[in-house]
Amino acid sequence: MKIYDDCTYCGGRVTEKRVQKICWWGDKLSAIIDNVPAGVCNQCGEKYYQVRVLKHIENILKRNKFKRTARIP
Repeated sequence: MKIYDDCTYCGGRVTEKRVQKICWWGDKLSAIIDNVPAGVCNQCGEKYYQVRVLKHIENILKRNKFKRTARIP
C-alpha cells in the first residue's frame, strides 16, 4: 500500500482505494477499467494514480486486451 501526500487541491487526507478509471480519447469514451489502485482524497474525491499504473493502463489500451467489451449506441 502506497503512502500519499495530502491532496494538492483541498489539503485533505489521501488514502489508497480501488476505483473505476474512465479513459477518454478526445471527446469519445474509450474504456472503463475496474479495480484500479489510486490515492483518493477523503475530503474532495480527487484521484491520484502512480505512473506504473497509468503505463499499465496505456499498454492495455494499445493492445486492446480487454476481458469484456460492450458497444453503446
